[in-house]
Amino acid sequence: MTNENELTELEYKVLSYLREDSRMSASKIAKELGVSRTSIAKAIQSLREKGVKFTVEYYEKDKLTVFSISENCPNGFACYKLIDGKYLVIMEARMEQMVDLLSKLKSSSYYVSVGKEGFTKVKRSKLVCDYCGGEIKGEPILLKRGKKIYYTCCKACSSEMEKKLNVVS
Repeated sequence: MTNENELTELEYKVLSYLREDSRMSASKIAKELGVSRTSIAKAIQSLREKGVKFTVEYYEKDKLTVFSISENCPNGFACYKLIDGKYLVIMEARMEQMVDLLSKLKSSSYYVSVGKEGFTKVKRSKLVCDYCGGEIKGEPILLKRGKKIYYTCCKACSSEMEKKLNVVS
């Protein structure tokens, strides 16, 4: 599945500014480029519609990053198509989840990274389940409702939280 979109000159310039500072205001970008704030807002909206994501970059301490060569690109992972038709799959997870991920991936080889240099390193503090209140040990299961994100510790809590949110809605 390929999402390939051609950017206008203005979109590309806006993207360049946002790549340097994703929190730069549309007004400041407009001033830098000598165009109206409305033009910048439209360019940003067009970028979103084309699937461009604006993300925060950091490295979470205690996570492993695995680079794997695979015949396919599993959903949910960053993949780069290689010249030989295979994929470089990049997976990030804690050790306990990584073992499970690797067992599901049919890979000819993989490389494990224990750190990422040149990025702000963060360590997650205690995270609690929004349904049961218990500590979330591994990766949380996220439920999104509008702008609100709920964190749950397991499939059972996620299912119950889903029911609770549907009753409240």
